[in-house]
Amino acid sequence: MRLRDLLSSEEAQAPADPCLLRLLRLPGGERDLDRPVLGTVTIDLPDPGRFVSPGDLVLSGLAWHRQDAGAGRDAGQDAGAGPDAGAGQDEVADRDAGAGRSDAFVRVLVEAGAVALGAGEAQFGHVPDDLVEACARYGLPLLAVGVEVPFTSVTEYVARGRTEERIGGLAALVDRHRRFSTQRQAGAGAEALLELLLAELDLHAHILSPTGRQIAGAQPPLPEKTASALAGRFLAAERAGERAPHRTVARGTAFSLFPVRSGTGDGDSAPGAALTDWLIAVEADSADWNDERLDLLDRLARLVSVERGGRDTDRTMRRRAAERLLALVGSAAAVGEGGQALFEEEEAAARLTAGDAGATGEAGDAGSEGRLLWQAVSARLDSKGAHGFPVAASVRDLLEEVLLHPRCLGPDAGPRMAVTAAGDGAEAVAFVLVGADARLTPEAVVRVAGGSLPRGLRAGERLAFGVSDPVGGVAELRHALAQARNARQVSAPSEQVAARGADDLAAHVMALLPLIPAEVRREFSRRLLAPLTDYDRRYRSDLVPTLRSFLEHDGSWARCGEALHLHVNSLRYRISRIEALTGRNLSRLEDKMDFAAALQMR
Repeated sequence: MRLRDLLSSEEAQAPADPCLLRLLRLPGGERDLDRPVLGTVTIDLPDPGRFVSPGDLVLSGLAWHRQDAGAGRDAGQDAGAGPDAGAGQDEVADRDAGAGRSDAFVRVLVEAGAVALGAGEAQFGHVPDDLVEACARYGLPLLAVGVEVPFTSVTEYVARGRTEERIGGLAALVDRHRRFSTQRQAGAGAEALLELLLAELDLHAHILSPTGRQIAGAQPPLPEKTASALAGRFLAAERAGERAPHRTVARGTAFSLFPVRSGTGDGDSAPGAALTDWLIAVEADSADWNDERLDLLDRLARLVSVERGGRDTDRTMRRRAAERLLALVGSAAAVGEGGQALFEEEEAAARLTAGDAGATGEAGDAGSEGRLLWQAVSARLDSKGAHGFPVAASVRDLLEEVLLHPRCLGPDAGPRMAVTAAGDGAEAVAFVLVGADARLTPEAVVRVAGGSLPRGLRAGERLAFGVSDPVGGVAELRHALAQARNARQVSAPSEQVAARGADDLAAHVMALLPLIPAEVRREFSRRLLAPLTDYDRRYRSDLVPTLRSFLEHDGSWARCGEALHLHVNSLRYRISRIEALTGRNLSRLEDKMDFAAALQMR
């Protein structure tokens, strides 16, 4: 905004804005009208210097210019002079004092870099002549603020004009960046654009992944729990079909969440329904934003999406290498060691290690302190009765987002991982390089995935991960992949987001039950427990609950009877009835294990 925009001439005013100020003195001539107005400050102190910044329009009610109750006149009268005798001297003295105050006030404003002075006429009904003369002497433009014009209207007018200029300038920069972004290296602009947003619109914002990982944004970064909560709120709103921006509150601060589309949403679901979208979390309530500001954030989100696409392009080679390696380790031809198949496996694995600064020679070289090991990860999204989640590439992208979180593989995980879609498209597989003392754990995976992703899962959707033990060479990747897949399968069906590791495979024999085909499990459970369920249904008894409690209390008659509120004799009768109906003996370990397995597989 320039000084001429504040004048009362109709040519300088927007049609919707009232006349604000009247020009009194323009020492520098017409060129002074082009002075930029960067802000306003209202002040009535005699020494305003420390409150004025360069480019400020200073608004003053001139209270500092008002003469005090005539102390000098009273003193003169007490000395014996008549009232008429001292009047002329006092008037001259007051006039000189006022001129001195005006001179000092204007000089300080000029030294502080003020662009102009807006003097209120309410105090005297006019602007004092000595103030007009002081402004002329120091070359400071002087404007009159009429009695009918409140200072707040001037301040709001300047602030509104400055905001519109910022938005217009930033929008032009966004458009310019969008036009040229395809001609430069992809992935370099998301952080710069967000910094521009923060500087130009006085906003704090953060680009977050669906797991709450901060990709760019204000510093310091959001606390991990806050970022995860915002990502969860965003995913829930997006998958519920709510219209963006999504407004929420975290840590007592209002946030507005804008989607950065991943481009993997499927055709029959709402845009952005995938769990892989990024978001821009702006620390502001967008409820009262105008269309221009909302449109600017929308364009910024689309541009960040383009930048993200560039980053995904950088991963293309690794994805292809992972796809090739998966095909090799899973093929029947790759069984023999030392043959062409193993050579091809090593060649594919070498492509994955090529971008890692710590990889020297073949992955898994022994004898070096920085020895790298392999781990395999399997992720699967089951969607029983659920619709709208795009599998295949999206499950791959989702596994990438989880592993990129610093809690999983550290701050620079990208060059040490490669992910590809697998199986029927609902599974993704990752091959990752880890240090001997920095292995990937299922606990880290479930902490990252379980923070925000459950809020984005619909009824019937379940996300499970399996993590292998580290292995020392490419020849062992086949075993590692099988281990990861088996570990994934032993997670409990009741867990919406789960992660298991190789230790879970050996923790308990019951953990191996999910590895048995589902139809075999169901048939075993039905045949063993059918006599009891039929009896309970016919006589409204509780033999199945009694059996479960008996096993849970390790066959202790006293503790089981206490838990069921039964006398021991009544409990003995029920157990004998169970044994008679099934032909089993609950004093035998084998029969106890069969009953426990049948109950777990129901």
